[in-house]
Amino acid sequence: MNEILINVLILLVVLLITQHLLEVYPKKLSCRHVSIYTFFAGLVAIFFCMTFPFTVNEGFNVDIRIVPFIIAGLYGGPIASVGLYLFIVFYRYLLGIDMGFWGTIINYGLIPFWTLLFYKKFTHSGKSAKLLIASGFVLFNFGFSFYIYHYVFLSNTPFHITLFGAIYKITCIVISILTIERIRTNHQIRRKVIDVEKMEMVSHLSASISHEIRNGLTGAKGFMQLLKENEEDLLKKKYIGIALKELERSETIIRDFLTFAKPAPEKIETINMEHLIEYVIELISPLARMNSIVVNKSLSPFWIYGEKKIIQQAFLNFMKNAIEAMPDGGTLEIGMRKHDDLMEIKIKDTGIGMDQDQMERLGKPYFTTKGQKGTGLGMMVAYRVIEDIKGKISVMSEKGKGTTFTIDLPISAENSEIDTNITHIAL
Repeated sequence: MNEILINVLILLVVLLITQHLLEVYPKKLSCRHVSIYTFFAGLVAIFFCMTFPFTVNEGFNVDIRIVPFIIAGLYGGPIASVGLYLFIVFYRYLLGIDMGFWGTIINYGLIPFWTLLFYKKFTHSGKSAKLLIASGFVLFNFGFSFYIYHYVFLSNTPFHITLFGAIYKITCIVISILTIERIRTNHQIRRKVIDVEKMEMVSHLSASISHEIRNGLTGAKGFMQLLKENEEDLLKKKYIGIALKELERSETIIRDFLTFAKPAPEKIETINMEHLIEYVIELISPLARMNSIVVNKSLSPFWIYGEKKIIQQAFLNFMKNAIEAMPDGGTLEIGMRKHDDLMEIKIKDTGIGMDQDQMERLGKPYFTTKGQKGTGLGMMVAYRVIEDIKGKISVMSEKGKGTTFTIDLPISAENSEIDTNITHIAL
């Protein structure tokens, strides 16, 4: 019994330490680095599990090396899985060449292959699906090893011992994955709380100073325009024009601040999103033509509740950013379709694209992909507006290929009436 608890303790200690180090690391880790760290964590756990096996009835040794092997493969990827397989075979060779050694080579050799097949599905699955996939690995290993040892090597290992090992390993797998997912969920909640606190800070700051700054800018802009009209010196007139452009840029930033700082929409109404998107496309068309960008649209009539002005500004920011991501021309596609009780709006460009770190920081205060030319306020406002109307934003992007924003919005009751009318007409 003590040996069983030691194996579980080894597994949990390595797991907790590794997860903690991965979560507190200040920089976003690449997939390659995660794979390396996961490999070494799995290696340590496997080493101790194989070094301290426990004996079950009549001298049969059992260990749970397969648990860190499977977990490291599913979370770290096929490369980590192959590396750990080679380590297991090497360490088992040092322990002695016998039936167990050859069984290890055959029995564990298929796991990296299965990891390659299920890694992406596992990564994008929920907690329940992850538990099923990992448990399925153990059950497959149980069935395969039972066949190998009893029908190939003609081993006399009692069935109940093999079954006990499978149940024990599945239990350890379930505990491990639940622990990992709990740690990840807690970390995401902490990051969300920090982001909310940052947003609140920016919101209060914006509300307190934006109006005062805007009033000063308006006065300065008025006097500059008077000076420009009465100025005959062309060089001075040019400088005044530059100053006016910068004042207009500052006013745009202040307007974004005020939009972000607004605690709640001023006027809730039913909005025809087909007309709103059509209007925004008309607004950005001159900019698109100037940048040799073709705009394709596929729109559908649907309605949502919200404040028309700020929702229009949000979609203007999305489309303007898409155009600015294609400095050498390209295609901007805007599509709308109903999906369950939501309306899905896709904004797809063929621009420069983003990496994973940039995608995760979209909508955060002051983050921009435009360098010195941007402030990040436009996307921050757009994200805030969509969140305020209970919408969701997902992003897919690849460097050099483009970016797709998918915006899901809850539809209003008017859509149900339209669907009913369409049904009656069809009948």
